[in-house]
Amino acid sequence: MFKSVSIGLLLLGLGISVPVTAQTNGNSYLQEANQLTPQDEQAIRQVIARLNHALDAEDYSLYGSFFADDGVFVSGFGDAVGPGNVAKALEQVRPFISNRRHSASNLVISGDSEQAIVTSYLIVFERVSSLEYVGSAVNVDTLEKRDGV
Repeated sequence: MFKSVSIGLLLLGLGISVPVTAQTNGNSYLQEANQLTPQDEQAIRQVIARLNHALDAEDYSLYGSFFADDGVFVSGFGDAVGPGNVAKALEQVRPFISNRRHSASNLVISGDSEQAIVTSYLIVFERVSSLEYVGSAVNVDTLEKRDGV
């Protein structure tokens, strides 16, 4: 399994802009080499999906558990390092992220057996009163494999 070591995002609908942690140089990330095995790529897709499901379930401890001890969560509300601090940061912004449905799509994955960079689109919907569009984001996640995990 891959652990997330940094997440950068741009929340368009919420008016929050955060520099991404990976260098994208325009569209050059689309041409980056992908030397991942199908198993590693599937594991990465599962991490991204589980992160979004944890947000939707408002299980911020579970969300934080996907981060390495030195993993950094970058957001418009500040950076958080490590699982516990990521969970605390999400708890502080609960009013902005609860009762939402987070859907990642168009994942572009590049990397090798030790590190991968995933650029994806995140679409956010209101989920209590309707499925109203709330906003979108471009996420850039850096994931690392450590000790085979």
